[in-house]
Amino acid sequence: MYLLQAEPPLPWTLLAWVLLLPLALQSLLRVRSDTALHGAQQHLWLAGAVLLAWLWTLQARFAEGTVFGLLGVALYSLIFGCHWARVGLLLAVALYTALGSGSWVNFGINGLLLSVMPSLLASSLQRQIERRLPKNVFIFMIGHGMFVTLAVTAVASTLLVAASWLLRPGPPHADQLAYALLLAWGEALASGMLFSALVIFGPHLVLTYRQDLYLPPRPTP
Repeated sequence: MYLLQAEPPLPWTLLAWVLLLPLALQSLLRVRSDTALHGAQQHLWLAGAVLLAWLWTLQARFAEGTVFGLLGVALYSLIFGCHWARVGLLLAVALYTALGSGSWVNFGINGLLLSVMPSLLASSLQRQIERRLPKNVFIFMIGHGMFVTLAVTAVASTLLVAASWLLRPGPPHADQLAYALLLAWGEALASGMLFSALVIFGPHLVLTYRQDLYLPPRPTP
C-alpha cells in the first residue's frame, strides 16, 4: 500500500517532483508569512511529524505482498491547516525515508500522496463545511472530525492502493482496496475522537478552530 520503498518509473518520478516542488515552496512561503507557532502548538506540530514517521513503520504485511497501516494524515491536516500540515507531512515523509531506508528518488510521489493531497483535500472540505453548514462547535467537531477525516483517509488509501497496483507487476487484488477502506473507517473514528478532544480541552492547539466563529459569546441581556 505504501510507496516509500517502491521504485516508480522515471517519468512518474520526474512528473511528481515537478508538481511537488512549487507546492512545497508555496507552503514554505505561506508559513513564513503567517503567524508562527508558539509553545505547545510548535511542540505538537513537531511531535506529530515524528509520530507519523514512526506510525508508518507499523505495517501489517500479508503473504501476497499486501501492506496495510495507519496514515494519520487527515488528523494532522485538520489540526494545522493546509500549509502548516503540508510542510509537517513532508517532514514526516523525509524522516521516514531517512530512518526507514526509503528511496529519495520517489520522494516526489510520496510527498504528493501523503502530504499535498491530504492537506489540500482537508482544507477544501473544511471550507465547504464552513460555507454551507451552521457555525456551531458541534458541527465543527462532527463535520470536520468525522466526515473530513473519513473522506481524506479513504481517498488517500485508495490512491495509495491504486499506485501500488500500477507499480507492482501482476493482477490487482480486489480485497486490498476493501481492506484499506475498512481500515480507513476505523482510523477516521479514532481521529475524530482525538480531534474532538483537542477542540474541547485544547482549542488553542487546533489552528483551524476559530472560537469567535464557532462559539461566540452570548449577548448580554
